[in-house]
Amino acid sequence: AAPATTVAVATPVTATALGAALEAVLDLAPRDTATAPPAVTTAQGLRATHAGARILLAEDNPINAEVSLALLSAAGLEVDAVSNGALAVERVRSTPYDLVLMDMQMPEMDGLRATREIRALPQGQSLPIVAMTANAFGEDRAACLAAGMNDFLSKPVETARLYAMLQHWLPRRVRDEPHG
Repeated sequence: AAPATTVAVATPVTATALGAALEAVLDLAPRDTATAPPAVTTAQGLRATHAGARILLAEDNPINAEVSLALLSAAGLEVDAVSNGALAVERVRSTPYDLVLMDMQMPEMDGLRATREIRALPQGQSLPIVAMTANAFGEDRAACLAAGMNDFLSKPVETARLYAMLQHWLPRRVRDEPHG
């Protein structure tokens, strides 16, 4: 008999987290939680709909952070970068963000714990948090979603996939709307 699989799902339970937990328990191949990539998966297309959106990037690898910052900046997004989960939690406490890109494995506080702490904050309850991690196994994906992350990107991140994910999760912005 196969060993039992245990998966914890954080409350409040979301459909995404429940689906990921069922996939892990039933050993199903993970499905994409984002809708099919929109026709616009370029920096120019993302800039047209979300220029000025504030992104928090939590990534401890300097090269990964540099590449991500370049891709996000090219799309007209305002990006703050931190190198660990504890700093991510502090930034969310003090600064309004439209989305967080969160690495899973970081020093001081990993992305899972940081996500749980962000979800406990009033401003973090509905904030989209997307995992960006080299851990691409189903149980890693399930752990991210169970911790409260909304979605999952595997590294190395494909540019079009990143832009499609941002298009999916970033709130729609009204042109020339000041961020506040």
